[in-house]
Amino acid sequence: MKSGIEESGHYKHVMLAREDGEMTRTCLLHQKAFRRMEDELRGYAAEVDFITMGDEGVFANGFTGEPVSQPVPDMVFGNTDFFFGPKVRAFFRFLIDLPDLDWFQSSAAGMDNETLQAVHAKARLYTTNHTQSEAMAEWAIWQALDWLKAGRQHRAQEKEAEWQRIYHRDFIGSKWLIVGYGAIGQAVARRVKALGGLVTGVRRSGGTDDNADAIVTPEEMGAALRDADITLLCLPHTPETENMADADFFAAMKDDAMFMNLGRGALVDEAALIAEMDRGKPAFAALDVTATEPLPEASPLWRHPNIAITPHDSSLTLGTFVRADETFLANLKRYLAGEELIHLAPK
Repeated sequence: MKSGIEESGHYKHVMLAREDGEMTRTCLLHQKAFRRMEDELRGYAAEVDFITMGDEGVFANGFTGEPVSQPVPDMVFGNTDFFFGPKVRAFFRFLIDLPDLDWFQSSAAGMDNETLQAVHAKARLYTTNHTQSEAMAEWAIWQALDWLKAGRQHRAQEKEAEWQRIYHRDFIGSKWLIVGYGAIGQAVARRVKALGGLVTGVRRSGGTDDNADAIVTPEEMGAALRDADITLLCLPHTPETENMADADFFAAMKDDAMFMNLGRGALVDEAALIAEMDRGKPAFAALDVTATEPLPEASPLWRHPNIAITPHDSSLTLGTFVRADETFLANLKRYLAGEELIHLAPK
């Protein structure tokens, strides 16, 4: 019988054993991730059996390619290869059906997805990853520069072969309000400062940061919102942050300001955003996330002339895959040595 997984499978707890009788640890990861890290993983072959799952949903020994029946991994690296792959549902159903799981390394930063929450509850150790913030920060700079430099207007004129000079704005001296000053916010701030912008970060703990001109708490951000040229959200979705960008939020912004969301779609009251933009503020919005994903074809967000939409792919770069692999490798070394793991999520 073909070795693999179906959408509804149940598996017995079967430990793999070597010919010498020694029990080994088992790690499950995507076949593509294994291939990227194969040279590094060979150094752990004496301690760990690496089992891969490909886009076909078939389990195999990573090094030999031989089919594996009923694997029960101690460790799992859940990354974008799985999350955006054709067998994502089967992958997570397999994890939930495991009798236990010692360590799950996620390539994602958060756990606001219900399925990831279930894996977090099952795994003894659950670690996250924050290196996708580098690609996401580049998305923010790209969108800001495109707006400041009148990218849409220039492209429209190019299409019509129209030679007409367009007034545009400087990045240097632009005032940024970054709401959610964690890994993503700090990665954006480093780039903004390098290009001559001014940064106010918002986080609950306040304090200072080398890449911010000021750090304020959410209760103190009103004045900065009214003064910002560019406001960026990069917060997780919680009951406190849901619809935080509402009609009052947008009404407080300057007429010529830009709004961006790199956090979660639920942070934004989308109807209020469209209504306030139709009244003149903010002047432009760039959204990588929306309340409903995929964004329905009928959504007015698609057709608004002053809204840019990307399909939640700001982190989708080769570098993001590689940096997530590096986080996994660093934690694998720590895990096998009995050391504290980095980015360990509290229970």
